[in-house]
Amino acid sequence: MSTPLSALSNILSSGIATIESTYAKHGATFPSIDELFQPAPFEEDEALCQTIDHVIAAASQLIALVKPAPRNTVEAAFSFYLSAGLEVALSANLPEILREAGPQGLHIKDIGDKCGCDPHKIGRILRCLATNHIFREVSPDVFANNRGSSVLDTGKSVASLKADPISKHDNTSGIPAIIGHITDESMKAGVYLADNLLDPKTSTSQEVIDSPFSRTFDCANEFEFLEKPGNEYRLRRMGAAMHGGNLSIGLSAVLTGFDWKSLKPDALVVDVGGGIGSATLHLMKDYPHLRYMVQDRPKVIDDAVKFWEIENPDALKSGRVELKGHDFFEPQPIKDASVFFLRGVIHDWPNAYARKIMKHLRASAQSDTKLILNDFLVPYAAYSDNLFSDIPGADVPSPPYPLLANQGPVSNSAVMVDLQMMVIGNAQERTIGQFIDLAEGTGWKLGSIGRHFKSTRVLLVFDAVSF
Repeated sequence: MSTPLSALSNILSSGIATIESTYAKHGATFPSIDELFQPAPFEEDEALCQTIDHVIAAASQLIALVKPAPRNTVEAAFSFYLSAGLEVALSANLPEILREAGPQGLHIKDIGDKCGCDPHKIGRILRCLATNHIFREVSPDVFANNRGSSVLDTGKSVASLKADPISKHDNTSGIPAIIGHITDESMKAGVYLADNLLDPKTSTSQEVIDSPFSRTFDCANEFEFLEKPGNEYRLRRMGAAMHGGNLSIGLSAVLTGFDWKSLKPDALVVDVGGGIGSATLHLMKDYPHLRYMVQDRPKVIDDAVKFWEIENPDALKSGRVELKGHDFFEPQPIKDASVFFLRGVIHDWPNAYARKIMKHLRASAQSDTKLILNDFLVPYAAYSDNLFSDIPGADVPSPPYPLLANQGPVSNSAVMVDLQMMVIGNAQERTIGQFIDLAEGTGWKLGSIGRHFKSTRVLLVFDAVSF
């Protein structure tokens, strides 16, 4: 067997050759890091995506292998400055300022004038980010956007952002809003993760109020914090971030990870905690033979009515879609559902709360009702040796030697969002084993897992069993 160093080199060389040949086949060349980000349709090819993941995993593992360990770990400890720098870039509208300046870039003196900040401090922050391939230094003290920084751009003019800062993220991709949320309140709360975990009063708590977020901002939960006077911008940004998260994560697994066609005509799908019903809207378009009900808090349902009156008013008039106010911590009133569908709900809650939600649904379920959760599935960094092979969809092809089972940073979205949930609400994303344990005693059993290569979330399909 080859050494880890040479094996990683082989993965990189063969992967790069495949990527370049795929682009050439489509009459394109792989974009420079100095170009602005523009997705290409053929980049969603499953084989190409897998190859890119292998290259990412191999490159990061190669760096970790060859970089001296003290240097590697110390730099990891310093990495929070990248988040802090990104917060500055977003708050000062630097991506928009540099977009308006054009590809030739702008000197830090002019950048400082336009954003009202000390130019030398702004320059140091931009240089740190550019050193890590976000922004680029065109010439000494002259900076421009690149592939990495272009995703921070809202696409709006600097003048409009200054005139109406609170609506900065409205009608945008939502990606800058996600990054803003992470580098603002989430990062501030993350500072207290160790304090919270090592404090005997909060270490093992299952209460949302005992989260690092609550400790940081002296509030019961994130929702209370966002609704406090003075946080109007953060609340608007969170709405845009949720929209952007839905777009970036996609609904591919939702649409294909379960055999919706197998449900009988007019079978009822209840979207529990479904917000305004955006996931239901997509399901209904692909599977119009089903009936749908969207449940959420009454205030959210008021917004859902407006959403559906614009998107598909006939669905409400015909009764194909119903919108109902409901608190999922209360008994479930619907007794004839074929599917209880929860998208991004269970990950918001610690186990004790999540089990309460699941038990209420089981109490109202029929023997053939399915519980379907659309959440991240945290992959183990170690190989599980077919530990869950009895569950269809649990096993995935192993990456080539010597890559980690979860391909390292390829799985960052799952493992980092898991810590995000811990910080915000004592909640979590879960591994297969943790989902199995979660269902124990709730009347549900994990039956299968539906995946799609384009989605970082999966569909976990639970069968009703006796308590």
